[in-house]
Amino acid sequence: MTRVVVDPLTRIEGHLRVSTEVDENGVITEAKSSGTLFRGLERILLNRDPRDAARYTQRVCGVCPTGHALASANALDDLFGVAEQIPKDALVTRNIIAGLNMAASHATHIYVLWMPDIVNPAYRDALVTVGDTGNAIWNELLGRFAPISYKLNGTAITPGTAYINAIKEKKRIEEAMALIAGKMPHQMSTVVGGVTYPPTVADIGKLSSYYLQVMDFINGSTLGVDTTTWLNNTFRASSPQNAVKFLQEHLQGLVDKSLTTNDFSHAAGWGDVEMLAAFGSELVGEKLLGLPVSFKLDKVGGYSKESNVGYLSFGAFYDVENGEGYDPLTFGEKSFIKSAYINSAGEKQSFDQSKITEETSHGFYDGEGNLHPLEGITDPVKTAAEIDYTGDSTSKYTWFKAPRYDGIPCETGPISRMMAIDEPLTTGLMNALSENGYSPVNVFTRMVARAQELLILTEQLLKWVTVDLDPNGKFYVHTDLSMAKDSEGVGLWEAPRGALGHWVKTGSDSKITNYQMIIPTTWNLSPRDASGVPGPMEQCLVGTKISAIDNLLKVDYANPTGIFHTGRSFDPCLACAVHTIDLTKKNKPQTYTIV
Repeated sequence: MTRVVVDPLTRIEGHLRVSTEVDENGVITEAKSSGTLFRGLERILLNRDPRDAARYTQRVCGVCPTGHALASANALDDLFGVAEQIPKDALVTRNIIAGLNMAASHATHIYVLWMPDIVNPAYRDALVTVGDTGNAIWNELLGRFAPISYKLNGTAITPGTAYINAIKEKKRIEEAMALIAGKMPHQMSTVVGGVTYPPTVADIGKLSSYYLQVMDFINGSTLGVDTTTWLNNTFRASSPQNAVKFLQEHLQGLVDKSLTTNDFSHAAGWGDVEMLAAFGSELVGEKLLGLPVSFKLDKVGGYSKESNVGYLSFGAFYDVENGEGYDPLTFGEKSFIKSAYINSAGEKQSFDQSKITEETSHGFYDGEGNLHPLEGITDPVKTAAEIDYTGDSTSKYTWFKAPRYDGIPCETGPISRMMAIDEPLTTGLMNALSENGYSPVNVFTRMVARAQELLILTEQLLKWVTVDLDPNGKFYVHTDLSMAKDSEGVGLWEAPRGALGHWVKTGSDSKITNYQMIIPTTWNLSPRDASGVPGPMEQCLVGTKISAIDNLLKVDYANPTGIFHTGRSFDPCLACAVHTIDLTKKNKPQTYTIV
């Protein structure tokens, strides 16, 4: 048995330690996920005016602050008792801001954080074994997805065109967000009662212009067909089987031509999604399309049949078809992205936030465990000697808590959301994989789900901007601090990385007495619970081959692509899950007021 530790895992937000045990065949047999900093924002918020929470909580992270702004605003709408009065156009504006942030986050993850994984030198070594075709594929991938400051055998590689252009599009999307949200990161618009800024007719025109420029990138790089054609045949397919049939026939036409010409360029119809769909999956690429090689990502980061895991979506984007207001606890039943809990057998159930608990048996915390967040405690251990990431799986080894839904660890994120809305392409690929003996959820399907959600969202954003938003509408309802006296609120949202919840309680002076956040990464990278059941990422690392393409060339402990691919497929955000605290008592407590 060999221990392989990646500390830190790079190309994610924050500092993650992944420790694994690997057998003599190069298969991971045990895994531990460790967040290596403490998040103290819950403690920072105590005794503060709750109206500040939507500002403070955004400071968790600069990548996904908008999800926290929305979850916090929902919790405050509930706390102040105004959720059912929020004007329709305020909800539309919130949808646009959140949708733009999700699109920017997905583009960043796909192109900047994850796709550089497929230009790992191990894939070059594997592709050259299939001759000219392999070399052509490798050169195309390298030309698109090579990251900055990348070297191979000491030679500097020019950053990939898709990589660089995606960064430009991320900037463009965030400029669009700042237009109506004040700035990005840490937007200023979303507050209890609505939004602070009513978009103008001129703003709508500028947003539409930004949209057209982003769509030029999607139609010219992300896809080899226009977006409408893609969505008509996948998202709007009459069945999951027909969505997969379209994908297979579309890819087969590309493969038949390119295997003859060795041309895998954009000009030959190979969008970035087509490259991922064809070469990412053994089932799709080799067994269905007849490619000589694939990256076998459908055999990486999947769950065994014995896995104890569910899939969770809180729901996102308000229903704006039926006028003002929403119910903070059930809005996901009618939202664009639905709320749902899906068990390991694929059975969908209604979501009930009262079934959420967190416990700390393997986290660096004191106090009671298995508490609902409204009763949650964030009480870190008191001495440095108690913080040890190298202990065995019976010890404390992380700053993550262990959230559970009805006692079950849950994966959350794009794939759970696509399952919740029965998205045909994602669920069709999952069904096909399951029928052929693969885990339906794996690195490949996580990435397909994220790309598919991005494409679906671009279409919905256009509707919110050009159809639903009325610049002459109402954008705010009045609130005052007295309305929050002796109250509590629940704020649920889907951040780009998954299910995000904020829970708040106030006292007789209307100030915060408890504030708890459960973050997508806390769900996905959770440690074991008191029963010894690992979190989702820990479970899906077990059984994964440590090296590239199912250990095709050799077991290479120095290049553990199985850990890289699996960890990054969750798009971890460690800043959301962890932060810092001063236990030296040398720094005097201070109150900071954000104006």
